[in-house]
Amino acid sequence: MRKSYLWAVGIAGVLGLWMASPYIMAAISGAPHDEVSETAGITGGEAAAEKPAKLFRVRTRDFAAQPYMAAVTAQGTTEASSHVEARSRTSGIILATAVKQGKSVKKGDVLCEIDLGSWETDMLRAEADAVSADRDLAAATKLAKQRYATEAQLMSQRARKEAADATIAALRLERQYKKISATADGVLIQKPAEAGTLMQPGSLCATVSTLDPLLVVVQVGERFVPYLTEGYPASAKLATGEEVKGTVKFIAKASDVATRTFRVELEVPNPGGKLRQGVSAALRAELPPVQAHKLPGSVMSLNDAGEFGVRLVNADMTTTFTPVTVIEQAADGMWVTGLPASAKIVTVGQDFVKDGEKVEAVVDTADAAQ
Repeated sequence: MRKSYLWAVGIAGVLGLWMASPYIMAAISGAPHDEVSETAGITGGEAAAEKPAKLFRVRTRDFAAQPYMAAVTAQGTTEASSHVEARSRTSGIILATAVKQGKSVKKGDVLCEIDLGSWETDMLRAEADAVSADRDLAAATKLAKQRYATEAQLMSQRARKEAADATIAALRLERQYKKISATADGVLIQKPAEAGTLMQPGSLCATVSTLDPLLVVVQVGERFVPYLTEGYPASAKLATGEEVKGTVKFIAKASDVATRTFRVELEVPNPGGKLRQGVSAALRAELPPVQAHKLPGSVMSLNDAGEFGVRLVNADMTTTFTPVTVIEQAADGMWVTGLPASAKIVTVGQDFVKDGEKVEAVVDTADAAQ
């Protein structure tokens, strides 16, 4: 019985200490009695709900827009502005090639000369026929006036004379075709047909390539094509060391299916043909100045739609993903457009927050010092 009494007294003492604990803590901390009572009346769950959530901390850096003159750059090669093929219009064996490979020619210069063959005997026969037809026509005309020849006979003799004259004209034209001439100024890039080659109508004698003007041909990415127009000034640096200037002559209307790039031709003067065809070249076309930001590549990221951009911190400390357009990439960063004039960009932690999320932003002193 005594043991049960002692247990009851002990339990009552513990309960009393528990009930008096707020007052004891208030006395120790110096807090007013009302405040302690009020706090003591809040459950553990309610106190946790009123405690502010901890914000995700990101590093940021302020970037300001500045004028930047972007440029379209592309790699390519030099090409002749035209290639004219000199082909045979008759048959025969080449007697001689007048110009060697790599030599310059002028319009009208003989490139290949074809053996005349039986042309001379054919011409003698045609001329004899023409004399005979002319004599017979004169006689028929005289007889027709005296009514000894019919009109039909006169017309037959006249047709014979015209046929003989046509044969002579055709032979004279064929004589001209025996010499294949250049139809434009240029250079024989490819080796011409050699002596002894059998030529048929359509056979190739030589190809004359025009090197003045010269073309610098490049493939330009689709995002840069809208900046270029025909007649736009540009320059190119050749692998041989020369720097040339010219204007855009041609921009393809359709892209290369495999690379999604467009053929662009820059026409440059080449007096004397000093610049060569097939030389590697780097084209550069300066664009009008634009307001752009220079950003390190480390701040760039992709959103769920696959767009390339950066994450900004707004005035209310919420974040927003903003797509950008890269206009040029340099060794120490990239120039982009599409941002406000002054932008607070997340430099560390951009991939761990979402649009509209409030964050704790601290200055990225490491980037700011660069």
